[in-house]
Amino acid sequence: MNMKFVNFTEEDKIKMFDEIASHFYNANFGQMSKTDIELLMFHFYIEKMVSENSSEDGIIDYNKCSDYKISHDLGITQQRVRNLKIKNQLVYPIEYDWKLALAKLTENARYDKVSKKIIMNIPDPNLYLEIQNFIEEKGAYVEKQLNSKILQIRVEYYIELALALENVDNQKKFIKKLKQFFKDKGKNDNEFDENNIGKSLIEMAVNITEIVANISNVIPNQSVVWTSLFKLITK
Repeated sequence: MNMKFVNFTEEDKIKMFDEIASHFYNANFGQMSKTDIELLMFHFYIEKMVSENSSEDGIIDYNKCSDYKISHDLGITQQRVRNLKIKNQLVYPIEYDWKLALAKLTENARYDKVSKKIIMNIPDPNLYLEIQNFIEEKGAYVEKQLNSKILQIRVEYYIELALALENVDNQKKFIKKLKQFFKDKGKNDNEFDENNIGKSLIEMAVNITEIVANISNVIPNQSVVWTSLFKLITK
């Protein structure tokens, strides 16, 4: 059973049948709804697709797992594909590092210097929800767009997001460097709220390019998120 974008091996088929059978036997025959069956079949499909299109470090190639390709393979709308992706992640979660995925996508983001917003395409709905939840937990928000794949956020909040993805040591270095930056600019560093960095950066009206350049001196090059952000802001 080979489709255009996913190939199931004989071993895959045996495993799939065993899982389907487990839902029907043991005094449970016919109890599984049509919706549940469709979700299970989608799970087999998307799990195989992701496994075949992920790098060694677990980053998913979203171009090869696009809603468009899946919709053509399965003969359903892209919106239904997105809905199934969300449901599948709730019932049959696929483990992946959304932080690394975000760092990779930052390379293709755009920084609007007029509106001071980071604009980027988030091709996967589950990745979008992960980012949105993280930002909202920090007291910030994601601006809703007509295109549900577009993430638009104030650069100050994105800096907070990028920092929060760092380890504790790097975060401490960031806070120390930032407070020193405020002092050097004649600002009252006591007004800086460590628990609400994005809001503090906005209220203190700092130069974002200077901030990113200064912080990049203390955060090592191995930081994929921060390195991507630095290139985006300073280019």
